[in-house]
Amino acid sequence: MLRKKLYNSQTQSSKPASSTTPSDIQQTALFDPAVINSPSQGISKYFPNDEQSPLIMQPFTKQVLDVQRNLSNRLNQHNFLKLPVQYVYNPLDYAKAPNELYFTKYCQSPKKLLFVGMNPGPFGMCQTGVPFGDTSRVREWLQIEGEVSKPPNECPFRPVQGFDCVRKEQSGDRFWKFWESQCGAAENFFKNAFVYNYCPLAFMDRQGRNVTPADLKECKELESICDEYYSEIINLMEPNFLIAIGRYIEKRTHILFKQTGSKIPILCMPHPSPRTINNQNWPEKALQFLEKNNLKKYFELE
Repeated sequence: MLRKKLYNSQTQSSKPASSTTPSDIQQTALFDPAVINSPSQGISKYFPNDEQSPLIMQPFTKQVLDVQRNLSNRLNQHNFLKLPVQYVYNPLDYAKAPNELYFTKYCQSPKKLLFVGMNPGPFGMCQTGVPFGDTSRVREWLQIEGEVSKPPNECPFRPVQGFDCVRKEQSGDRFWKFWESQCGAAENFFKNAFVYNYCPLAFMDRQGRNVTPADLKECKELESICDEYYSEIINLMEPNFLIAIGRYIEKRTHILFKQTGSKIPILCMPHPSPRTINNQNWPEKALQFLEKNNLKKYFELE
């Protein structure tokens, strides 16, 4: 059964920076020490931060992260090691620091556009904890870095090297490079938009080949759990549009909305994977998608 919608959930107002002490912040669980060492980009009216004022986790961010943590805990209680899956990675656990910094930095309030991907890629979120998380794009454009440990059972063909990984995550490189070309600074993208993954787990076969949720023969249990928390994320974000990245997420979202009665418009953006046939011109397709659906206005500089 899907959880009750969170539209009416109450949040506590955060204290003004001038009246907040480190001890106050720690006691209210609104402070993440990993953020102190994050690169500063100066003061922004959308993402206020400077070297004198460490980034503070907002109450809204904590609500979103609580949903994600509960999802992770639920999934960790289940055994998904059924052929062809031999390895399961959960970057919400071993890459928690950069993952939660991503939310703390860029998800401080509801968003007008919610982009939703399927699950982590072996050289993307599996390494950095960030959706479509090619290491160089996450470090250089998103300005996120943090400690990454190891999954309990690591595939020898897909080692987790964190931000030391030099192999390109092609989908992530394409995805964030496109948004950099459209928005300039990352904050101009996240002002109205956010990127979230439907499933936080990565699945691999014995040789380290990627097995997506769409490839799983027995996926009802996985999808039932992910649907439940996906619904909570949508209720918190209250987007004007939900943008599925790829057909699998489009299908799952339609099924979910049929159950919940949600009327949020669902759009489907082509997936940036180079494995997709005739997808070498993906940036052109992405731009056409924005223009066709009148979405460019959400990324225009003021």
